[in-house]
Amino acid sequence: MTFEDAIVLAVKKYYAGTDPEALMEAQEGEIKYTREYFDELEEELLASKGGKKPKKNKKKDDKDQEELEEYEFG
Repeated sequence: MTFEDAIVLAVKKYYAGTDPEALMEAQEGEIKYTREYFDELEEELLASKGGKKPKKNKKKDDKDQEELEEYEFG
């Protein structure tokens, strides 16, 4: 696996909702920059600009999940 492949895999896992368990266990103290933190930050930024959060594309999400599973298990 190349470095670029590892980055792509990590990003796909992040968007799929999978946290890096080994990293979480190795961290000392509380983790500040969690998914929830960025969700709240996004809402604050969008509210201050008067924008809306874009809808997720269900078909694209399903395709990405299939690619992730294929990459992990294939």
